[in-house]
Amino acid sequence: MKIAHIDLKKKAKTSKIPIEKTEDTSDNFGKPYCPKCDSQNVYGISRVVGYFSVINNWNRSKQAELKRRQKGKYWYEED
Repeated sequence: MKIAHIDLKKKAKTSKIPIEKTEDTSDNFGKPYCPKCDSQNVYGISRVVGYFSVINNWNRSKQAELKRRQKGKYWYEED
């Protein structure tokens, strides 16, 4: 799961959410947590076509689709 570190002071000034960085982070039980403060009070976000959205707001079908997605770094190499 991607964990986003958000500067709430910057968020209050704009409708866009400033993302400082994202990283895949989970504990030994697969639960997401914040590596900065060790809090488990976090939620996942996903970027689709340039827009970030909170995964918990998705319907069950979209959440199931997310679990089935292929993850990795994809690129095309020319010969």
